[in-house]
Amino acid sequence: MNLGFKTKAKAFFVDVDSPAYLLDEPVNVILSPSMYWVKRVTLPVKYLRDVKSLIPSLFEDHLPEGKYSYSAYKEGDEFLIFAYNDKEILDLIAAKGITTAQLNNIYLAQSEFETLEGPRKINDSSIIDRQNGVVIKLPLALAPEAKPLDLSDHTFSKQNIHLTRFNQIADKKSQVIFASILGFLIVMFAAEWLITASKVRTLQEKQNEVFSQHKLPSTFFQNEAIHAKLNNTFERQIRIRNVLNLALTIKLAPHERMEQVQLEKNKIGIVITTDSLESGRKSLSRLRKAFKRTSDRFENGTYVMEVML
Repeated sequence: MNLGFKTKAKAFFVDVDSPAYLLDEPVNVILSPSMYWVKRVTLPVKYLRDVKSLIPSLFEDHLPEGKYSYSAYKEGDEFLIFAYNDKEILDLIAAKGITTAQLNNIYLAQSEFETLEGPRKINDSSIIDRQNGVVIKLPLALAPEAKPLDLSDHTFSKQNIHLTRFNQIADKKSQVIFASILGFLIVMFAAEWLITASKVRTLQEKQNEVFSQHKLPSTFFQNEAIHAKLNNTFERQIRIRNVLNLALTIKLAPHERMEQVQLEKNKIGIVITTDSLESGRKSLSRLRKAFKRTSDRFENGTYVMEVML
């Protein structure tokens, strides 16, 4: 349950079939379930920040082609994860007559109607309802007696979302203001660049004095060697993270269990209990497909896949 808060901005429910609005005041937009994807998941992680890095892989193969943003929040022992297309949402909001100046915040129907009791009519052809804890959009024919959705006294959650390319729904006045501000910033940054360039030259001169005074190595080849070493370390850490992220999201068979994740110098070992070599390979096939340099073995009910770093 999310703690909510009141706001002076009115609430507007926006769906593909919603009418266009003529507004002269700020509004909070609640997006229809048809404008995002949602999953309720249980993951072996404690913190929300750990979940967010896993969301893209959890929606893998479930989204149409496009560029998506993601968000999540915790509800009890589960996480609600979301995917949405910023451009489609912004285009829809603009088509409904809502400008940047009028838009206060954007929310998802899932977070705003967690306690919805019974279906609610959102337009002449559709309703929203909760099924298995998820807010969904359905045809009006399934509940023709549904009451209209009333947002006059709505209390908002704290789960608003942030979209990129906000200027897509800017009106002409907003664009003029933005251009003026941009021009001012260009002038300001140009002046700052000149000041910074002067400071950089001073620092370079002082750096050369220090290297010369203490006879420190400063050749190009030495710098390249240090860079190569750090880059190799970075690439290794990225590969470790990618392997672990994928391993933790794999769904094993009911009789299988992940026993251990072993990190060694040049490899990561994923250990599961299973029936056979073939069963283990099938369960961890996504790892084998994603990371070509792998080896595996099976012994006494234990399957081990090793991914080379």
